[in-house]
Amino acid sequence: MSKIYDRDFKVRAVMLSYERGNKAEIGKELNIDSSLLTRWQQDYEKYGTESFPGTGYLKLNSTEKKVYELEKRIKEADLKFEILKKGSSLLCQGKFVVFQFIHDNEKIYSIRKMCKVLNVSTRTYNTWKSQNLSETQQKRLFIKKKIIEIFFEFKQRYGAQRIAKILLNRGHKISSATTGRYMRELGLYSKITKN
Repeated sequence: MSKIYDRDFKVRAVMLSYERGNKAEIGKELNIDSSLLTRWQQDYEKYGTESFPGTGYLKLNSTEKKVYELEKRIKEADLKFEILKKGSSLLCQGKFVVFQFIHDNEKIYSIRKMCKVLNVSTRTYNTWKSQNLSETQQKRLFIKKKIIEIFFEFKQRYGAQRIAKILLNRGHKISSATTGRYMRELGLYSKITKN
């Protein structure tokens, strides 16, 4: 197994080789092969202070590093925009809906990233997620989710009575009064169209 040399050792070896000009002598002195020292010199000449970043890190010169950092920031911004585009319409519908969105998208985006973009606490989300809900609470959450789906399916124009009727047609019996209460809790108000 070949020996691993740290960055400081490599830089010092290269600097010594420049000072003395004799790679063979320095190689002998530092107990390294002169061909290895030659490789380190080439690396240092190409990447300067960014040489020898260590295992798992990219070897980039200053221009490449700037480009890499900019590309990384663009990817990050694109990801944030994508989350915001998908989840922004839910922000006015209360934390439950936002938490449900985060839960549904955990396999696509990181929880921390979604919480940050949608401005909710990761701790609060994790508490919500770990709650043991009763069967009644689960049914209520399920119906609320269906109400939200129908509300946006019909472009925010349907009120409690129409949504309750659609729910009934889809096999969910719920009164229009309860539907109206759930809609108020979720902050869903139908758009009134003027003739």
